[in-house]
Amino acid sequence: MRTLQRLGALIVVAFTLSAIGAAAAPAAHFTASATGELEGSALETQVWTINGGQIKCSTAKTTGKIVSTMSVEQEVETKYSGCTAFGFASVHISNERWLWTANGTAHLKNTVVIDLTMGGCQTSFGPQTVGTISFSNSGSNTIVTPHITGMSYSTSPPHSLCGTAASNGTHTGAKLVKRVGGGWVSYTP
Repeated sequence: MRTLQRLGALIVVAFTLSAIGAAAAPAAHFTASATGELEGSALETQVWTINGGQIKCSTAKTTGKIVSTMSVEQEVETKYSGCTAFGFASVHISNERWLWTANGTAHLKNTVVIDLTMGGCQTSFGPQTVGTISFSNSGSNTIVTPHITGMSYSTSPPHSLCGTAASNGTHTGAKLVKRVGGGWVSYTP
């Protein structure tokens, strides 16, 4: 009988410890096979919409560091190329630095400038928290899809080809992110 009581007590302790371990893991999080470097590329056209129209880029290179094998946030930087504005004009976009959170919030960490040299105007997105961004797994990689709306921006000069300042900017365009050198990165909702 005592052996049965001890076995029962051990089972209770085991369930308690597993419940504590499960409670310690965040609900939504990123995991990786090891720390190291991230890299990513555009899966589709990267599009920003402002009052003046749309800016589209065919190429996006994303980089970042994996500092922990499990985290609720990830910092990345994205460099764009092959960009045009309003369907005809060549533009330059400064690099973006983002903090992605597993709960779907995106934090723009720097000022991003879209320079339309032919039109003589610039659009600037300052640091801000915007949402939403979604994540899904594709093999050993993660697909990052921004559904960002309500971005605040300014234009210089105002009332030019770039339009006027507002808080109606959007950003879309999925990217595939992977671990440099092999291994995996994934998202757990």
